[in-house]
Amino acid sequence: MHAPRRPLLACLLAGLALLGTRADAAPRPRPGDPGVPDRKVQKAIDQAVAKGAAWLRTQQKGNGLIGGVHHGRDRHYTIGATALSGLALLAAGDKKGDKVVDAAMAYCRAQDKLRGQGGGRTTYDTGTLLMFVVEYYRVPAKKSGRRKKHSVTKKQAGNPCGMPPEIAEWVRDMADWLKRSQESTGDWSYPKPRPDNSNTQYALLGLRAARECGGIVPGIVFINVIKRLLANQEQAGPKVLRTIGGEKKGEPIYKIDAGDRARGWSYLQSPYLATGSMTTAGIACLSICHHALTLKKDGTPRDKPLPIYPSKLNREVRRAIQDGFAWLDVNFAVDHNPPRAAPAWHYYYLYGLERAGILGGRTLIGKHDWYITGSRYLIGKQQEGGRWSTGNLGGKDYKPSDVLDTAWAILFLKKATRPAKPIPGPVVTPASGK
Repeated sequence: MHAPRRPLLACLLAGLALLGTRADAAPRPRPGDPGVPDRKVQKAIDQAVAKGAAWLRTQQKGNGLIGGVHHGRDRHYTIGATALSGLALLAAGDKKGDKVVDAAMAYCRAQDKLRGQGGGRTTYDTGTLLMFVVEYYRVPAKKSGRRKKHSVTKKQAGNPCGMPPEIAEWVRDMADWLKRSQESTGDWSYPKPRPDNSNTQYALLGLRAARECGGIVPGIVFINVIKRLLANQEQAGPKVLRTIGGEKKGEPIYKIDAGDRARGWSYLQSPYLATGSMTTAGIACLSICHHALTLKKDGTPRDKPLPIYPSKLNREVRRAIQDGFAWLDVNFAVDHNPPRAAPAWHYYYLYGLERAGILGGRTLIGKHDWYITGSRYLIGKQQEGGRWSTGNLGGKDYKPSDVLDTAWAILFLKKATRPAKPIPGPVVTPASGK
């Protein structure tokens, strides 16, 4: 009686084994497929991004600054907020040569020079600024319609993005600062008083950007992060059936027991509450580390595994990422930072959801189409003037910031994170039990 089930089980397991290669082998996604807006939704996304970017440009001060984080009576992270806004404007279509992003870059560079000389750099500022600088010089200049080419001599061989030499040196300097700032525990702090998963993700986002443009980051940096994140993740969680299929419109969806358990991350090490914003951060951080240790800088696979990243640790990382997605599946939401008891940081979480989905290579989280669902939500929440406003950045100690909310919303809608090779979850078969 059970014999007819075997072909189905074999198909499911074969599909599970091929999960990581589906993106490479599948035909080009079409409107209506998961993660691909139809014409109506795409038009609404484009209009929302254009209105949001127009409002964001109006927030720039005469010195180039755009926003900041108001905590108590003080304003912090003006470099980071300005860089994040510049990054959002670049994602929206602005280019090097446009007045606002040029002024934002000039402000950030001048301020970073002062703080770098005075020992005042912070992890958030530096990580976000590295992303902004790399995208700013990667985008073609507006006036010429294409990026100015820089001849790559032997001295510039470590500068694959073709940056002006002084900018390439600036990128290396910021990356070196981040490397020196890594704690002995493997993560990052503000740099004081203590490390957390939020600072760690922005440090790694900055190092990822620097590495794409020639920055050298030793493998041990990523190994130390991995060890810390594996220890910080919830060690137990409820069983979650893994979703297979559904990557194309009308494609059947199956559920299979692959050993997945919903295990998230918190801001600080357990027993603190696991949240959506920190679980997406954990997934993104492990994904960045995994890619750095398994891929070359051009995105192609390494010829052979690095000795410091053995297959056992590789499997543990893929298990941790898969279980992080299982947590997001169980707690999926776009209208708040899950769970309900979590602190605010709503749009910060949505941008984290975008990064986790893209870096981890997931169009669907369980059955949830995170991009289409999140886009529809953001389109409906945009204010008449073009801004987004949650009215609550991170609790009563933080003043709400429409600038940050708007930047995060644009980055989500534009899928601004540069894609990477999908990371398949570990395959667990009834026969192996592994």
